Amino acid sequence: MCPFGIPGSGTTSTSKREIQRQRRDTRHTGLACSGATKIDILAEKATGPAVVEETVRRIQESKIFPDDHGLLRKIAYVESKDGTDKNTFRDPSSEAGVGIWQMDKVAFEDLKKQDFIKKKYADIKKHFGIDWNTVQRRDLYKPIVAALAARLYLSRFSVPILKHDKGQAEYWKKYYNSNHPNANDTVDGFLRDVKRLKEPSSQDEGCKHGLRNPSKNCKCLCEPGYKGEKCDLPDCGCQPSPCSGNGYCGISDDGKPRCVCRYRWEGECCETCPPAPIFGDPHILTIDGFEFDFFGIGTFWSCVSRANDFGVD
Repeated sequence: MCPFGIPGSGTTSTSKREIQRQRRDTRHTGLACSGATKIDILAEKATGPAVVEETVRRIQESKIFPDDHGLLRKIAYVESKDGTDKNTFRDPSSEAGVGIWQMDKVAFEDLKKQDFIKKKYADIKKHFGIDWNTVQRRDLYKPIVAALAARLYLSRFSVPILKHDKGQAEYWKKYYNSNHPNANDTVDGFLRDVKRLKEPSSQDEGCKHGLRNPSKNCKCLCEPGYKGEKCDLPDCGCQPSPCSGNGYCGISDDGKPRCVCRYRWEGECCETCPPAPIFGDPHILTIDGFEFDFFGIGTFWSCVSRANDFGVD
């Protein structure tokens, strides 16, 4: 009889979207993989993707604002490359944008005049301990203040924020970047930056087919079809043994992990084999692929059980 495996069960890999969701949702520790240092979102001039993502996560968690479908995160990269642009921390008296989210002077002062925005001051005080009535423009050097200012500004508009990048690019240009000193920025420029933002980051180096998760000591979380500390080994997802013990897991011509089966074995996990033919005088092809020719009188067995209580002749 042919042994069999269970295709696709027991794998510990996960989809890239799920990995990204886990990285976002489990970053409650405030740790980044690049050195795993504590992130202080109130620290002046703190920069980088880990700082931005932790800041955005904290705002989302507060539920002060409706879901922006990732727009606040994207604006940070588009406007200042997560604070790494040389003009991120201009003099607070400048008319131009200040801070990671590049809030210009006109927009910042306008926040103080909008009564419906003032209704959110109490929630900001509750969740972040920030009294918005006392916030000054220099406070935009702090990531959480800059992000809250940007999100407050976006809340001025009743137009819903779309989920897809093109719609968000047009929304950003019309409502956020239109009065910016560098208002020659374009929708196409926004889309190019967002595309770069979605590329694997340097903190994922060493994970060939996966991403690092800060909440799991920065260990690699592998994409489907891969395993190992570096997600560099193919995983065909067959249990209880790789490819049912009748082959090995390799990479197919289309670049995907796939079982390479031994002679006559087939199936996703090499779990089946066709009946062994017996014909003629007889000529026998055994289950494990050996050919025999017998010319004589007698009984010929294709296979028998170890207990010798079952067989095929």
